Order: sequence, then structure tokens, then C-alpha cells
Amino acid sequence: MDHNLQVLVVDDEPDILETLSYSLSKRGFQVATAADGLEGLDKAKRIAPDFMILDVMLPGCNGYEVSRMLKEWMDNDPMAKRFPIMLLTARKVESRDREKFIETWSRADACMYKPFAMDEIMAVINDLCSRQSA
Repeated sequence: MDHNLQVLVVDDEPDILETLSYSLSKRGFQVATAADGLEGLDKAKRIAPDFMILDVMLPGCNGYEVSRMLKEWMDNDPMAKRFPIMLLTARKVESRDREKFIETWSRADACMYKPFAMDEIMAVINDLCSRQSA
């Protein structure tokens, strides 16, 4: 897999932003970051990354909303580059049905829970990016 891809990481926790940025950079990715939902939304539209890792609990606009807005933008703007979005959350919802509904509503391509292992994140990135280019 071509790791010279650009990943946008959006998280309001500096430790997670730094950890993901460092780990992805070490694996050959170009990394851009944002610390809140509105900045992430704006940056995603401007740079059109190859992949987006999006925290759910964000100031300004939560990750579910940002994901849905980006997917609608990709559908409605013929010039918009399509890219996969993975939600990252520490928050477990009260039931699997509710969780599935929220994931479907957000239109995210994947969802992963904190704490996470970099190997798991890499597996999702590899899977979704290879599907994207297929």
C-alpha cells in the first residue's frame, strides 16, 4: 500500500493528536491535524485528505455531525474528492442498536474505540484506502 497518503486527524486531546500524528508520520503518511469539529470540517474540504480520523466528542461540532456534513458535501459537489472517514471514540453508547444507528446516521466508514492499538488503526486505513482505490 502506498503510504505517501495524507491523513487528517481531528481530536481535541493533544496527547492523542500527537500520538497519532507521530505514529502515522513514522509510517510514511503526511499528517494534517485539527483540534475541533469546525476546524476539521474546514480543513477536510480544503485539503481533501486520503483518509480522515475523526474524534466523536469535539468542541464546536461533534464528529458524527462533521462526518455526515462531509459525506453530504462529497455527494453534492462533483469536484469534491471522496475519502474514507473513521470515527474514534471513548464513548460507548447505551446499546448496540443505538450505536449502529449513530454510525449509520454519521455515514462514517468505520468506528474504533479508545484506547486503540496503532496496528488496528493501520488495518482500518489499509482496508478502507484499498477499497477506495479499487
